[in-house]
Amino acid sequence: MRTLAVAAAVAVAASLWAGAAAAQTPPPEEPALIAYLRDRAKDALDTTRYTAAITPDGAMTLVYLTGPNWCGSGGCRLLVLDRTGATYRSVGEISVARAPIRLLEQQTHGRRDLGVYVAGGGITEGYEAAVPFNGRRYASNPTVPPAVSVQEAPGETLIRADETGRALEPSPDKP
Repeated sequence: MRTLAVAAAVAVAASLWAGAAAAQTPPPEEPALIAYLRDRAKDALDTTRYTAAITPDGAMTLVYLTGPNWCGSGGCRLLVLDRTGATYRSVGEISVARAPIRLLEQQTHGRRDLGVYVAGGGITEGYEAAVPFNGRRYASNPTVPPAVSVQEAPGETLIRADETGRALEPSPDKP
């Protein structure tokens, strides 16, 4: 009987942990995020793909936009968003980022730095850059200060390099 009770407790704990982990990534149909991205993409809806992740503390949503309107030889656009109720607001837009996108343990002005891979666009040796928060926004370009190159910085991957992203499609009520 004791073995059964322990097994049940482990199963409940595992399901709670799995539920908490699943809550970290917004579902593709999350209406407020989709509305924000549709507005942001405007005329590029048919070519825009996105990968989204919520930081483990729920403080931010990272959205990696890909497609011809968002990418160049140096990388693609990374949006850093805060959510209040059903609305999102930008707290950063990193112009040339490549996945993996990581949340680093180091902090600047009370927020954890973001780790983005930098390569291409004239950079021959790729590296990870730590992108800091200045108190209002994250730095926009990881190839120049205040962003700095880091090696083996502790942190966790939120958007993997092998994720293809979801298509951002027009609203069903609009052509």
